[in-house]
Amino acid sequence: MDRKSFLTTLGFGITGLVGSLFGSIKLNSRNSEEICGPSDSTSPGAVNFGVVTTPTVSDNYQNSIGAGGSLRGTNTYGSMAHPPFFIKEEYTERFYYPPNYKNSNSKVKDFNLNLFPLSMNIAHNVNYPAWTFDGLVPGPVLRANLGDTLRIHVKNSSPDPHSLHFHGTHDPMEDGWEPIPAFGERTYQIEAGPVGLHPYHCHVPPLMVHTAKGLYGALLVDPPIKRSPAHEFVLTFSGWDTKGKGRNDYYTWNGIAGIYDRYPMKVPVGERVRFYIQNMMEREPIITFHLHAQTFDIIRSLGTTIPDGHSDVVSIGQTERVVIEFVLKKKGRYMFHPHQTHMAENGGMGWIVAV
Repeated sequence: MDRKSFLTTLGFGITGLVGSLFGSIKLNSRNSEEICGPSDSTSPGAVNFGVVTTPTVSDNYQNSIGAGGSLRGTNTYGSMAHPPFFIKEEYTERFYYPPNYKNSNSKVKDFNLNLFPLSMNIAHNVNYPAWTFDGLVPGPVLRANLGDTLRIHVKNSSPDPHSLHFHGTHDPMEDGWEPIPAFGERTYQIEAGPVGLHPYHCHVPPLMVHTAKGLYGALLVDPPIKRSPAHEFVLTFSGWDTKGKGRNDYYTWNGIAGIYDRYPMKVPVGERVRFYIQNMMEREPIITFHLHAQTFDIIRSLGTTIPDGHSDVVSIGQTERVVIEFVLKKKGRYMFHPHQTHMAENGGMGWIVAV
C-alpha cells in the first residue's frame, strides 16, 4: 500500500474530505489552555487545533507544473520539488500542528504506535519504500506535561526488528535500544522530561537505515507554567535518498517536499508564532534554519522557556532541536528555508503568510 491509498482509506484521498472522518478543525488563535478539551488517553490526535488555516491551492497551480515537476513561467518563487497533488492542506493540519493537551489531575498518558512499512509519496511522482509509525513520516506528535508518566505501546507490524528510543531523561531499562522482534509488541514507560522537544526514533542497527527510512517523530513536553499563547507548529526536517546512491536528493519538512511552499502557514499579524524544530536528517551533518524579513528568539536549552539567543538564522545538527518565537508585524509573505541551497531548492523552502 502507498501513502495515497492509505490516506484514501483514512478519508483524505483525492477529495481531501477530512471532515467526514475526523470532524471540523477548530480555527482559533487563543491559548491552548482555552481552546482544548480534556486529552484523549488513547488517541493523541483526537483534539482541537489552535491554528489558522490557509486557503486551498489555486486552481491554476497544477496547470503551472510542467514535465518533471518544474514550474513554468517566471512569476513563481518556489521549491523545485513539489508535493503530490492528492496531498491536501488538512494533512499537515491534522498531524503536525501539535496536539494541545489541557492540564489535568491525571499524570498518566497512554499512547499507541503501530509500526509498519508503507510506500510514501514524498514528492510529485516520487514514491519511497518507507518504514513508518502509524503510516506517517514523521510519526505522530506526542504531547505531555513535565513529570507525566507516559505509557507507549508499540506494535511492530513489520517483518523486521525495530524499537522505540526517546531522547530526554528516563529509566535506562526503557531506553529502547533492544529490538522488538518482527510482529512483536512492547510497552515502554517513561517520565516526560525535561521541558522541550524530544525526538523519538528506532534505534536498531544499522541506525542510519532505520532512521533514514522514516522511523522518527517528536515528543513535546510542556512546562508547569504554560508558555505564552502562540500559534504553534512542529517542524521535522529530513533527507531522502530515493536513488540508493548514499546521498540525499529530496528534503522535506514533515515528510513532504515543498508542502509549505504550496500550503503556507497562515498567522495573524502581531500575534506570537512558535516553531518547535528538529533535524532528523541522515547523511548530512547540519542544517541552518533561516527566516526572511524577521528575526526570532531562540531557546536552545532544554528545561527552560527563556530565550538564550536572537537571530534570523540558527544551526541545527543531527537530532538537535530548537524552539524559536517571533511576531510578524506587517502583512505579507515570509519565506523560510535551510541556507544550504540544494536543500531549499529540493523541497525545503516554505512560506509563512501574515494576514
